[in-house]
Parts: sequence; C-alpha cells; structure tokens
Amino acid sequence: MAEEIEFAQKFSEQIEKAKEQKVRIVIKEQYKEAFEILEDCESAGLIPGIIGPPGVGKTLILRAYAERSGRDFAWITGDEGVRPSHLVGSFNPAIVLRKGFSLESFDPGPLLKSMVFGRVFGLNEGNRLPEYVQNSLLEPFEERTLHVQRLGRIQANDDFFPVLTMNPEEMAGAHRLSEALRDRIRVWIRIGYPRKETELEIVRMNCPEYTISDGVMDKIYDLVSSTRSSTDIEVPGSIRAGISIARLAAQMAKRKNEEQISHSTLSTAATYVLTGALRFRPGIDPEPAVNALIRRTLAS
Repeated sequence: MAEEIEFAQKFSEQIEKAKEQKVRIVIKEQYKEAFEILEDCESAGLIPGIIGPPGVGKTLILRAYAERSGRDFAWITGDEGVRPSHLVGSFNPAIVLRKGFSLESFDPGPLLKSMVFGRVFGLNEGNRLPEYVQNSLLEPFEERTLHVQRLGRIQANDDFFPVLTMNPEEMAGAHRLSEALRDRIRVWIRIGYPRKETELEIVRMNCPEYTISDGVMDKIYDLVSSTRSSTDIEVPGSIRAGISIARLAAQMAKRKNEEQISHSTLSTAATYVLTGALRFRPGIDPEPAVNALIRRTLAS
C-alpha cells in the first residue's frame, strides 16, 4: 500500500513536470513556412498533411503548434496493428457487466478525446494504416462528427484540428492513402532535411548542457548527411541521429576527461548510434558498412 501511495505521488509530480516542459524547435525556413501554412489551414477550415522523411520534425511541429495555440496535443502512430477502436475508444467489458453500455463503461481513444476537448490531433504515418482503418476517419475529417456505437453521434469542438503526417510513399513499409482519405486532405506540406546551419542549430538546441566545438559539429553533420546520399542505405540518418551522436560523444568525452571530443571518441559514438539508426539494402552487413562509412567520412 505504501508503494502505491508513493507511486501516485510521484506520478502526479511527473505529470506537472511534463506540463512545464517546453518544445525545443527551431522555427525558421521550412519549419516557419510549415507553421504558417498550418495556421492558414486551420483558419480556412482545411485539413493538412505533412510529408517528409523520418526524423525531420513532423510531429514536433504539431506539438509546438498546439503549445503555442494553448491546446493539448494528442497523436497516434499508424501501423498494421491499429484498429478503429484504438482511435475512437472501446467499452470496458468489466464495467459493462455492472453498468451496461454507458459512457461510464467507455474508454475514449485519442481521436474522440481530441474532438470533445478541442485538441490538435496528429495522425502520424497515416499511410501505414490498413485502408479500412483509414476509411474510419472519413466522417470526423469531412463532417467533423463521429458516431460512437451505442452512445450516439458527437459534433467536434471548434478547436479540434486534425493533421496527418506521413513518410514519402516510396519508402518501404508504407501503404498508399485510400483515395477517399486522400480527398479529405486538402493541403500538402512537404518537409525535407534542413540546411546544414539549421540542422546544426537544432542539434545544439538539444545539447544545452554540453560544449561542442564547431569543428566537431561539422563532422557530425558530415557523418549524418553522408548517409542520405548513399545508394546502399534505404533509411538514412535523421536529425535525431545527429543529436544522439553529439550527446553520446560529449558525454563519453566528459567521462574520459577530454578537453575536446577526440576523433576516437566521435568515431565510437557514431558507430553505436548509426549501427541501429540506419537501414541498409538487403544483403549488406550493417556493422562493417557503418565502420567503412565513418572511416571514409571522418578521414575526408
């Protein structure tokens, strides 16, 4: 019992910490333009879609947009296992036995909560959803209403703002959007990898407790950007990979009392990060491929 009380107290404390945490994002260039188009779409009553490779900040933009507009942000990531009930909600069988099919026995999903409370709702990787799940979104996206079985139809709060995000369709594992859902997405915002200066600014913003020289930052960028031009790599390094290399290398250097991050430390950190962050074409052994890429890039 004592542990349960302590858990409840700690849980409440961490919820308050999460509320105080601000989104770290650089609103400039393509990100500023995307932010402005989102504002225009909401004012015009249009549903936008954001297309871009993994790790360029699609979800982060939506989180920042919600924060700056004073709303909560809810989201779900699409995959083959998602069902309409994961979006809308479902009845709790144990409570149904006692109270029947009532609102008390219903556990609402993120889409329904967003419609009721007026939240920004992000449907991440919407093109990974099975088509019948995509089609369950037609009513809330087009009519801003949703029929909840046994409970009735609701009208969305005026502040409800759904946004779809997706990876480029040519990437492995992605489906095409159903024609019906595609027709509901009226505006398409494309985001790519940012310019070097902007990407490094994002990396530095996510490493506030470390001092990393410009030279090391340039090498980190060279490592990550080199993965984006290799024909052997299906999924290249994202901005997250650069942040991870920077933070790991800086912490390793701190542990070893290095005044600056050494070549050896940077190589080791990059190996640990990129071995898992990259996806190579079938038949290519990741570890030697990553080692060769690091040697080649850092030697140049």
